[in-house]
Amino acid sequence: QLSTTRSWAPLLLRWRYYVCSLFSWGLLTEEAVQDVATTMRMCGGVGVVDPLAGSGWHAYLWKDIGGLKVVAMDAYEVRPVAWSHVTVVADARSVTDWGVDFDSEEEDLSKWALHLSWPPHSPERVGLDLLMRWPGDFLIYLGERGNPEDAEEMGVTGGRSLLEAIDEGWEPVRSWSIPRWPGFLDDLTLYRRKEKKK
Repeated sequence: QLSTTRSWAPLLLRWRYYVCSLFSWGLLTEEAVQDVATTMRMCGGVGVVDPLAGSGWHAYLWKDIGGLKVVAMDAYEVRPVAWSHVTVVADARSVTDWGVDFDSEEEDLSKWALHLSWPPHSPERVGLDLLMRWPGDFLIYLGERGNPEDAEEMGVTGGRSLLEAIDEGWEPVRSWSIPRWPGFLDDLTLYRRKEKKK
């Protein structure tokens, strides 16, 4: 009977928020992480910076499953579960060198990927601000992409401004289907910075 199932909806919504606080909103499989890491290495990539790391679940996956170097940071101190080390920062947009300790003087951020997983939508600009500051050649975006011309500012993760910036400055290397929460259309895409026209 429908009347007995109505009470389940709020409970399931609370359960989803609880699960996301332990792991993440973006659902990554080990297979997708391994595939992205392999593709990145084939393109010359070596590491991932996750400035919105939350519990550190994705940082754990990129490092322990993908075998990539990882820097994870977040402004929130409270983590019910800490999957990997996450440096607490006041604002990831102001972290010098993105928190990366380079192994040699020849190394730079061009071989690293900025990982944006479910960046907040408007009016919050953190995803766009991080992308605009990012000096590296790779972007790993986990979120709804849609069509930047059709996306409403509030309708997708990150918002229209972020999608437009990705469309203008980045070319997709490959996209992966991932598990999704009901009602969402997110996927995982590895981008490479577009070459500037001369």
